[in-house]
Amino acid sequence: MAQMDNVKQVLRLQDELIHHRALLDAGPWLELNMSTPQLKALLLISEEDAIRMRELARKLGGSFSNATVLVDRLVERGLVERMMEPQDRRVVLVRATEDGRLLIEQLVTSWRSLTESLLKSLSAEDLETVRKAMRILVSAAQDGENTTKQES
Repeated sequence: MAQMDNVKQVLRLQDELIHHRALLDAGPWLELNMSTPQLKALLLISEEDAIRMRELARKLGGSFSNATVLVDRLVERGLVERMMEPQDRRVVLVRATEDGRLLIEQLVTSWRSLTESLLKSLSAEDLETVRKAMRILVSAAQDGENTTKQES
């Protein structure tokens, strides 16, 4: 029970941190003019050189037709493009365009600059504590990825 309470407290603190960061400079995020599912699809697409539509639908947790609608909107905006897989022309691949990659880079840069300013304001001791905590979270994420891959 104590662990669940700690998890809830950490999540509340994370929400509070996001709230404060958004107050500092939410501009690039507010100017997105796209739905959360579209942003999620663009993030997943931009993580790879190209992704099969069926794989994208699986990662989004929805149907192939829903993924198609999301990709259609992103194609209309020039953020992604469709291609045929050379070995099997029935397979549709999707990849981020230069504009799509640039948009993701701008969002990441915006988020990082806010984080950097917060980190620079910390004492050396507090910064070391944050570094250790981040290392633990990255390790847990890697363990989760490995477990997911083994289950597939």
